[in-house]
Amino acid sequence: MWCRRVAGGQYAAVLLAGGVARAVVEVCWSAHHAELWHLDDAGRRYRGVSYRRWPDDRLRLFEVRSWNYAERDTPEFDGDRPTFQAHVSRDRAAAADRIEISAVLRDGRTLRTSRDWPDWPERTRPPEELAVPAVGGWARLLGMTGPLTVRPGPAAVPGTFPWQPPRPLRPHLVGEMVTEGARLRTEDGRTPTIERLPAGTIRLPSGTLVVADPAWLDADSRPLAVRVPPGEYPVDAFRAVENGTGLTVACRVTVTDAPVASWQLALLDGDHELDLGDGEFFGNPVDTATVGLVDRRGATAYPADEIEAHMGSATPYQVLADRKTGTNLVIVPGTSDGAYPVWLGRAADGTLSCYVLDFLEPDMRTAEPA
Repeated sequence: MWCRRVAGGQYAAVLLAGGVARAVVEVCWSAHHAELWHLDDAGRRYRGVSYRRWPDDRLRLFEVRSWNYAERDTPEFDGDRPTFQAHVSRDRAAAADRIEISAVLRDGRTLRTSRDWPDWPERTRPPEELAVPAVGGWARLLGMTGPLTVRPGPAAVPGTFPWQPPRPLRPHLVGEMVTEGARLRTEDGRTPTIERLPAGTIRLPSGTLVVADPAWLDADSRPLAVRVPPGEYPVDAFRAVENGTGLTVACRVTVTDAPVASWQLALLDGDHELDLGDGEFFGNPVDTATVGLVDRRGATAYPADEIEAHMGSATPYQVLADRKTGTNLVIVPGTSDGAYPVWLGRAADGTLSCYVLDFLEPDMRTAEPA
């Protein structure tokens, strides 16, 4: 077994049998990540079993991916997408709950389905939970038995690593998108300017904010996990404007006037960041390219016909009010369907300064400050 450790808990280990590489282990504890790769006779990774290290210092199964190579000279990860993928979702207690499955069929079609945890789709199921092994303990998890020799890797640490651990969606220009007058440069050379549009205040009598498609608000719409003291908070929409036209790129709910020192991806109530794959985030689905912000108490307070009458407007926002629940519903048109992330703006002392809804406008994902 050949191993190289680096600062930050990142290392890779190559497991050899008879001088031939049979498996690779990639570990990055700063990202709570470990993945066990099986190698075929051509040295290609064909099956990866990844785990997440949870706060109780236990490893829990995250995902299994595999590739079927048509020929011996087929490149590794040909086509990039795995031919089989099984992702494990967990409940509030971190117990395995559901399996989301994607499999490429022989005719090229992709089958997507889900099932309960006990009904694992393969003949052999990887361990669901285990203690963090020592460096020499990975071999047993890969089914390799017998005497083990651990050899250190090269002394020189590379400036960059040939692999990076998966990380959830990371903020890009969030602060700039909610700064009036900020100028950005898009990948195609345009230089839009950020315009702020005050949208009144949002009433949060329970301190729990729901961000969801207003046409689909119901009792099951999950609020953001981070709460604020009950009260009213200013809301602003922000547009990237050039030559008199623009698109809404963000919406902010200001909690305090404290400057934002860092951005953190918001979670929905009951979710855990360790359930997220690379570039992923939690968000309520959006099917009308429009987002509604409302206190959880008001999620079912607004008649569908009233909401529909205020959607599709050319104005940057609409506001409805409900006296019975003491809430109001702020409706902000977006640019596409799917889901949108929310960022938590944290002050230097860690307190919440603001929520920022990011519309993931494609130009903003690759833009830079002008």
